[in-house]
Amino acid sequence: MMKLNNKGQTLVMFVILIPIILMVIVLVYDLGNALYEKERLDNTSYLVIDYGLDNISEVDENKLISLIQENSNDLSSIKVLVDKSTNSITIRLAKRISGTLGFDLIEIKSNYMGSYNDNKKIIDRVGD
Repeated sequence: MMKLNNKGQTLVMFVILIPIILMVIVLVYDLGNALYEKERLDNTSYLVIDYGLDNISEVDENKLISLIQENSNDLSSIKVLVDKSTNSITIRLAKRISGTLGFDLIEIKSNYMGSYNDNKKIIDRVGD
């Protein structure tokens, strides 16, 4: 019986699987980075609304926008609405996330609204 030579099979499998493994690693890294940036945006929105509600009589949209830009300077969209008649603040932020390979991966958004209800500060995420 003749014995087959199988020495090249491992090299072929290695050459095929390495790019696939590298793409999965890059994808996991990019998604993790996007989730991290989403959490940063949400925290920025929450903290700015918290500050704005504590100082509702003396803040305006421009003051809150400057606070947002101090914490997140690479945003693609900033919308702030201060309604002093109802003591409420709405913040909508958006940011484009680039992938590791240089292309735009996703646009993340953070939409929060804060107000007083029965002398209690309420800050919630709102829909688009």
